[in-house]
Amino acid sequence: MASVWFVLICIFPRLAQRHGILLPLLYVANLSATNPLLSALLEMLPEGCGASVGVVSTQAEPFEYVKEGELLENASLARSNEFIEGRRCAREALAQVGYIAGALLPNADGLPEWPCGAIASISHSRGLCCAVAASVEGMPCLGLDLEKTNRLSPQAVARVLHSQEIDFVGENQALASLIFSAKEAFFKAQFPVWGVHANFSDLALHMDGASGHLFADKVALHLPEELRGAAQRMQFRYRFVGDYVVTLCWL
Repeated sequence: MASVWFVLICIFPRLAQRHGILLPLLYVANLSATNPLLSALLEMLPEGCGASVGVVSTQAEPFEYVKEGELLENASLARSNEFIEGRRCAREALAQVGYIAGALLPNADGLPEWPCGAIASISHSRGLCCAVAASVEGMPCLGLDLEKTNRLSPQAVARVLHSQEIDFVGENQALASLIFSAKEAFFKAQFPVWGVHANFSDLALHMDGASGHLFADKVALHLPEELRGAAQRMQFRYRFVGDYVVTLCWL
């Protein structure tokens, strides 16, 4: 098989573009980063979740389901392979928590339609891909994000940071990437429930370096009251894996 991918052990018992942050595409089959990423996800995830990690192929890959292929008839090879690997990872993560998924087609919001009772999240960056899944009953909100730590321009950093985060981050690109990734994970976690198109400045995060946790310090008052309360209770986790950062957000 052209795509090299790895499956995690089962655990049982585009906002950036919308705000003008241009992230250049570069696909590198970084095999050495796959196992550490697997380990990082396992360390962060609570019990009862599934996860999968894969490497995006640089060769033409077949779609597992015709209906999925029809969604990307005019897409580039790189975009198609990201989609294929992302769906593979998602199906594997879902299977680990007892959900068998066929074609994962988009709903009215453009998000994958997960099996009834399941929740999942997919992310990819620079040739790596990962997905996590859980039961909605135990985890109503779940967001995952994977980013390179050297991709944000100073202009992008300025758009990402809340005023309360500026002094803490300074000129540290890795910390700026962490904040960016954590907010992306938050946006992914909340959107299926509240459908809010939030801005980066709507959330200020505080980092606890010793525990690998983040906390919502401030949430914009114009967001729905229920979402503001949920944001304060959401769990944020992060790990640096080489020159990547991976973050999780769940409730």
